[in-house]
Amino acid sequence: MRIAVLGLGTAGLTFISEARRIKINAEIVAFEKRGRSVFHPCSIPEALDGRIPPEFLLEPLPVNMKIVKGEVKEVDPFSKTVIFESDGSIGKEKFDFIFVGTGGDTVLPFRDPRLCKATKYEDVVRIKEKLVDAGKIAVVGAGVLGLEIASSLSKYKTVHVYELAKNILPGFLDEMLSQELKEKIELENKNVIFSLGVKVDNPQDIDADLVIFCVGFVANDPLPFHIKVDEFMRVYNPDTLEIFDNIFAAGDCIEYEYKVPRVAPVAAEQARVSARNIKSMIEIGKPVEKYDNSFFPPCILKAFGYEIGRVGKLKNPDRKDTEKFVLDIRILPFADEKLKVAIEVDKDGFVQDVQGISRLRSEVRHLLDIFYIAIKRSIKIDQIRRFELSYQPEICKFPDPITSIAEIVSRRIGLM
Repeated sequence: MRIAVLGLGTAGLTFISEARRIKINAEIVAFEKRGRSVFHPCSIPEALDGRIPPEFLLEPLPVNMKIVKGEVKEVDPFSKTVIFESDGSIGKEKFDFIFVGTGGDTVLPFRDPRLCKATKYEDVVRIKEKLVDAGKIAVVGAGVLGLEIASSLSKYKTVHVYELAKNILPGFLDEMLSQELKEKIELENKNVIFSLGVKVDNPQDIDADLVIFCVGFVANDPLPFHIKVDEFMRVYNPDTLEIFDNIFAAGDCIEYEYKVPRVAPVAAEQARVSARNIKSMIEIGKPVEKYDNSFFPPCILKAFGYEIGRVGKLKNPDRKDTEKFVLDIRILPFADEKLKVAIEVDKDGFVQDVQGISRLRSEVRHLLDIFYIAIKRSIKIDQIRRFELSYQPEICKFPDPITSIAEIVSRRIGLM
């Protein structure tokens, strides 16, 4: 039994780790054009602002296994053949199962020496080189990546951020929180200029020496169709709806019908589900474990000194019988810093969505992780208010911000 793993990003590495942990009885062959090297894309902003050298984004692969250093060009889903280019020649290999973790990339709309993207190691090196002589910098897109890139570069240069939507972090952050965050950033950082509701039809018209595109993400799909997956992470053809029992996928190579944050924990859990289902396919001929795609999993970013995050449910975007609360929660007993929270709760007290902004380290992460567990395990808001969480006067407030939020919301919706 042979399994091909296409790509050694978060999805590919997690798949291999899980396959070994659950003891899949098969030879695993990985294909990666970097060879035995792991790339850490989440640390691109740190590399751009100088906190880490760009070369720290790459590290030797810790896994001892067969790796083909080459780029996968095509996958024939019917014959389960992987076609790849290695050392200038084309090779073909057949497998019993194929796991696709080829990720994605930003596609630049024009060929222009001023244009860059910020998704690969080579992109970081190119941006760092251009920063030396760049007087004016533009970032197109004020989503998660765009805001982090703008924050990193604003430490050295003036950055002009263009966004088609009328608010920053569109589709991620509540409009009220988004507007408040934008005003705070503009007040505190004179090196950033936001142009919202602006469509960049022709980047060549932008008055800047360096233009970084953080929009237009495209999945890398080596299959002859766009990759979509069922609840078991099996790939299917979106045109014919044919499911391929021997091909699984995870991470950024998948095209979703709903907005899923492209973050490492999502790719990792999808890879674990894929590995477990391949094992069950080998042993009993059918997949058994489903990936829960009803969540907007905990997603956090840091930009302009703020931690910003969100967690919640993806299904039913037009939820009815819910109420949203926007709260300012004081975090430390000896400081004025507050945690800004937007929380949506249904009439029965089940949390649907939580968003937070704070200047204090790890407070938003604490918020997201606790509420993720509460949402996942269907814990009601009035139960959350009675959680016994850690307390120390110099570190955190009593009651804890989480229980304070739950107390306020429970009282307002009449669950106390």
